Amino acid sequence: MSHHKKLILPFSQPVFESPFKESGNAFERALRREDSSFWQKKGQERALKLFHLAAKRVPAYKEFLRAHHITHEKIRTIKDFSQVPSTDKQNYIQAYSAKDRSIDGTLSASNIIAISSGTSGTPTFWPRGYKQELEAVLLHDIIYRHLLSVTKQKTLIIICFPMGVYVSGVATLLPTWLLTVGYQNVSCVSAGNNKKEVLHALRSLAPDFEQVLLVGHPFFVKDILEVSSREKLAFLKREVKALFCSEGFSEAWREHLMSVIGIKNPFALLNAYGSSEMLLMAQETPMSVLARKVFDEAVELRQKITGAQLTPSLFQYHPLMRFIEVSEKRELLFTSESGIPLIRFNLKDSGQVIPFDEMERMLSEKRPEWKKEIKEAGYPIWKLPFVSLDGRSDQTIIFYAANIYPENIASALQHRSYFNLLTGKFTLRKTSTGTHEQVLEVHIELTPHASAKQVDLRKLSTVIFEKLKEVNREYADAVSHSSKNLRPRVYVWPYQHEKYFRPGLKPRYIEK
Repeated sequence: MSHHKKLILPFSQPVFESPFKESGNAFERALRREDSSFWQKKGQERALKLFHLAAKRVPAYKEFLRAHHITHEKIRTIKDFSQVPSTDKQNYIQAYSAKDRSIDGTLSASNIIAISSGTSGTPTFWPRGYKQELEAVLLHDIIYRHLLSVTKQKTLIIICFPMGVYVSGVATLLPTWLLTVGYQNVSCVSAGNNKKEVLHALRSLAPDFEQVLLVGHPFFVKDILEVSSREKLAFLKREVKALFCSEGFSEAWREHLMSVIGIKNPFALLNAYGSSEMLLMAQETPMSVLARKVFDEAVELRQKITGAQLTPSLFQYHPLMRFIEVSEKRELLFTSESGIPLIRFNLKDSGQVIPFDEMERMLSEKRPEWKKEIKEAGYPIWKLPFVSLDGRSDQTIIFYAANIYPENIASALQHRSYFNLLTGKFTLRKTSTGTHEQVLEVHIELTPHASAKQVDLRKLSTVIFEKLKEVNREYADAVSHSSKNLRPRVYVWPYQHEKYFRPGLKPRYIEK
């Protein structure tokens, strides 16, 4: 292990004293220099420290521990910490007010209070503090400069995430703007997920830049780039890169999009892992992209290392800022400091934590030239652990960045005209077309004496479509800003059909 123990972070610096260039460089050098055990140890230390701080100063967490008969002074090691009950949206966020979940029981220290979309119920408030914003700046800095090379060319960054109450837009704009203050020849445009405005910026502004970086949901950005390709917009002759978040995609999807706009750089389109609760949590790197390519081919190896049947999303993360554990159910547990400290928080995302050393061995065996590939392309290799993401362990399907819940569909089927035709059982399934467009399928069970001829599928699709727009903000927003046809495709099946509605089984509302 290296003898370098002092880690330079910008958390103690005034925001405008420095645009984080020097401290960001020091942190990035440490990512290359320090081995993986160093980061894991630092992450454990900070997680324990944050746990005790929350136990002393956060009223809600004090009560949560009391209710679970936990004395925080007895939690001394990371093994002790792993036995502390996890928190989640139901037992913690919805059980206590935002004020009581804040340090010292006050919201006054929160610089920003964001609002999640509230798809599954009442919108949730997420206070954010000064330190969390600085962490966001640091994370975006190393991604922008060292993975996307925005400072090496005159770059236009267009933020395509929704703005307003949505967390993603503002949480990306703030660190991006702060960083452009210190960057040379980098400008940002906050266009939101408004296709017309994004295309207008690309037509009007992009020709004056050497590089364009689009930041947004993958399938929205895909739509933008496909339109740009059809219209042969001038900016496509320049360097084009993208940073995605909120949804996973396959390597075939990435390669398809690269071919559409003629990208040769295999690492120009990168995904990230984020949430309303903790903002940016992890990011793809060239190493993770190459590992996914191996996993696509080596099925048994993938299942052994990640436990996933299909190739999962794969990211590297910083234990110092987002300490991650895995529960017995393969659910990811996060400990992170923010406006409201989150301790062993369960997002209901299923996945696995994979040590850097294990991934390094795997790549060296299956793709011996991987280090050469990355270094010759001009990218760093960071000695950080990996987190794989299979999807939500709770019952949702992510469709064009909208979380679709079974309850949304059930409310549409509870229509008087369908009581004698449909049992109310259904299965949601997300597929894709040959051109990698997402399709939301709804498979519905007929009553014993009903036939498919009695059901007007077009009308039923319209009923579900209109109800989804009514009850699901994210879906309505996706529909309003997309040129794609996001109507669900509806299929009806005979009563107790073997494929979806086999008798004796618990209803399966989601097919992953």
